Amino acid sequence: MERQREKMIALMNLSRMLPQHPGLMMLVGFLAARLDRLHFVAAAEGADPAAARIVLATPHARIWTGRWFRAWVGTTEVPDPVLLISVLADRDIDIYLALDTGPRPPWLEAVLDPHEPAATSSPRERLEELRERVDRALDIYNECRRQLEQGDPQRREELEFFLDLARREVEELGQELQRLKETLPDTE
Repeated sequence: MERQREKMIALMNLSRMLPQHPGLMMLVGFLAARLDRLHFVAAAEGADPAAARIVLATPHARIWTGRWFRAWVGTTEVPDPVLLISVLADRDIDIYLALDTGPRPPWLEAVLDPHEPAATSSPRERLEELRERVDRALDIYNECRRQLEQGDPQRREELEFFLDLARREVEELGQELQRLKETLPDTE
């Protein structure tokens, strides 16, 4: 419970440091609702590549980096905080948040996850997890195609983005499934 409180305090401090962009404030609120899945990390590169990864830069640090928001779901980059919320709303995945604040304040040090390797599951468990993720991505893909065929012009760009995101996720998961199946010769 103390860890959750520290994360909430970190998000409140972060919201004071970020530009008052509506999408960023929505994202901070969304992350506050997902404290159990939120992990503060020193760098997004070390986070689980199958999870959601977010890099936020405060205005002070942005002078050097040039970008205040970057995010990925799996290996697909998501260009906007509101779109990221939309993508994550139906997924129960871990979210790794890396903050570029310049010098690290004590409240951020308090919530950083210690660097530890991700827990490894058995190959059979991983195979089942990948199959479930492919099924979900295919469901999203099929629903987007159905809605595109119905022809709602106001949602066309959003639906095409989700369609492409789902297609890429199915391709990437399919490749990982194939590699995993090769290590397990007695699977179906």
